[in-house]
Amino acid sequence: MTEVLASVAPAQLRSSGPEIGIKERYTSPEFLALEAERLWPRVWQLVCHTSQIPSVGDFYEYTIVDQSFLLVRVAADRVKAYHNVCQHRGMQLKEGCGNASELRCPSHAWTWNLDGTLKAVTDAFDFDESAVAPGCLSLPECRVDSWGGFIFINVDGQAPPLLDYLAPVPSRLAALRLEAMTLTRVRSTVFRANWKLGYEAFVESYHVVGTHPQSLGYFDDTGLIFEQHGDHGMHRAREGGMGSPSRRLDWAEVPDKREALLTMLSDLGAAELFSEEEAGQLDALLEMVAALPEETTIGSFFAGIRRQQAAAAGLDMSDVSDWDLLSGELWNVFPNFTIPSNALNALIIRFRPNGRDPDSSIMDLFNLELQGPNSPAAPVSVEVYDDWRDCSSWGRVLEQDFSNLERWQQGVRSPGFQGPIWGRQDGNNGNFHRALTRYVTG
Repeated sequence: MTEVLASVAPAQLRSSGPEIGIKERYTSPEFLALEAERLWPRVWQLVCHTSQIPSVGDFYEYTIVDQSFLLVRVAADRVKAYHNVCQHRGMQLKEGCGNASELRCPSHAWTWNLDGTLKAVTDAFDFDESAVAPGCLSLPECRVDSWGGFIFINVDGQAPPLLDYLAPVPSRLAALRLEAMTLTRVRSTVFRANWKLGYEAFVESYHVVGTHPQSLGYFDDTGLIFEQHGDHGMHRAREGGMGSPSRRLDWAEVPDKREALLTMLSDLGAAELFSEEEAGQLDALLEMVAALPEETTIGSFFAGIRRQQAAAAGLDMSDVSDWDLLSGELWNVFPNFTIPSNALNALIIRFRPNGRDPDSSIMDLFNLELQGPNSPAAPVSVEVYDDWRDCSSWGRVLEQDFSNLERWQQGVRSPGFQGPIWGRQDGNNGNFHRALTRYVTG
């Protein structure tokens, strides 16, 4: 990391030249090892949604690099997190997710209670009595806390409390009511790219003009707002930006309102930032928008439609602005997840290392929806793909982002690339690396 990142305030972050030393962070096994040693054990890590372990005895395995942790619901109102390892000879206790009345080692059948206390040692008489005393062999725990309907863990006993660590994200997103949203779908897949490149792809919208050119007809990417807050960052469209054509376009390039609405619903509906019902009323919406006054944008029109549909579902959106109904603040939360959102829908996009391979990562996508009180309960769809191309329902916007990553990973390995050059719109990426530097250098 060059001196400019250490000396310039994040809000004013601009590189005076290539940031020497950054490119190796995407390709170096040694740097990944530093992250494993100095980053992941010290930060709060988002693990899963509370609804994924609803019942006593439910467990959920979470992996990061080569470490495995086990979330277990030990009571209706209490979750514990353990290092997923038998205290006998190091066998992992559980794999994946499920429900159990006890935690039993699959090798020698040593057993722990759900609360982590030792329950039984096979042939305990063959061991030194003091070595297998129940008081000495409780499962080692991690700190656990929750926010926004999600459960987090932290290995570091000296780390700040979760809400302090996340600040100001919880207060800024309070009106979004993440904790009241319903988890509807979880997808996980593997990319042939470093986890940081995946994460960085979602912490700015500077790439819209190159990666999502079709969106310029309904999204004004000029005047984007970027902020850095400690280790975290935020960006969003200016007010009125969603539903208005980009000011980059010549008048002849601006699509008519029907075409712009069709593209917006196709892009954002497929990404599940709008509901299936809204996209399903497309024909009727296109007829209505054709009759709109010239001064009415498709953004204000569609915000009105969303209000009507929310009211029909029993949700009061009267105190929510059109701005928030269409596109809210997009927070990148250090070190590895982002929250694209609006007042009715949200995504959690998380990237993790895939083992100790610097050229591979795991992405987890959580879809959330604010549902009305009478909405029918539906099981959460959980999907795992060995390759992102194996899923046909990401939608065009996400597929455009995903298609960049493998080429990006190859590009950062080029001897012709010295390092990134941060501008104002890359500020959240520069801020991320500033925070990462602080962790890995101690």
